[in-house]
Amino acid sequence: MHTSALLLPLAFAAVEAHQNFHQFWVNGVSPGFETCIRMPPSNNPVTDVSSNDITCNVNGNTVPRTEAVCAAAAGDTIKVQWDSSTHPGPITHFLLGPIGDATQESGVGSWVKIDELNYVDGQWANEIMEAAEMTHEFKLPSNLESGDYLLRSEMETLHASMTVDGTQFYIGCAQLHITGPGGSCSPSIELPGAYTDQDANILIPDFYNGFDPTTFTAPGGPVATCA
Repeated sequence: MHTSALLLPLAFAAVEAHQNFHQFWVNGVSPGFETCIRMPPSNNPVTDVSSNDITCNVNGNTVPRTEAVCAAAAGDTIKVQWDSSTHPGPITHFLLGPIGDATQESGVGSWVKIDELNYVDGQWANEIMEAAEMTHEFKLPSNLESGDYLLRSEMETLHASMTVDGTQFYIGCAQLHITGPGGSCSPSIELPGAYTDQDANILIPDFYNGFDPTTFTAPGGPVATCA
């Protein structure tokens, strides 16, 4: 009886922490709730980092897409909004492109990391976002070629990172047409492929027993340089 009573709040908290990426703003203007975003069938996490789901979530790779393609420009400020999360972890953003037609792009391929927020002043990214209505802002690189892109928003939760496949990834991809002056970004990574279940920022056996969060950097390598 007492054991069940203790477990119920924990189970409820775990369900409540499941999340999706629902909305974004370009220079303060939103195209609308879930507009231009490839929404997954549920708010469950991806845990198999070797699967195609690690790119744009479950069913996110099927094409053609019916979602609209939203306009942005190189250097624009993007604000994303996610469901609330009580689980510690970072948020990162990646771009794939330029491509001819975002609605025809599976997302399996080369991505560049353009933004990363990990652990700052004693708080994980999810805590920082909670204080801002679960939003996070960053800028698109100023040097991008014009074309269609996929913008990948990822929240990694580390509360169960002590075991293989315990770390949870919540992912959403937005379809954008970005106008830019030209340029290229490096380094790039391949998804799937760049993440493994043994990576030190995915499998953390001592997460609650001596791990120093100030040493953490999110998966996907360094933020790219675009020139």
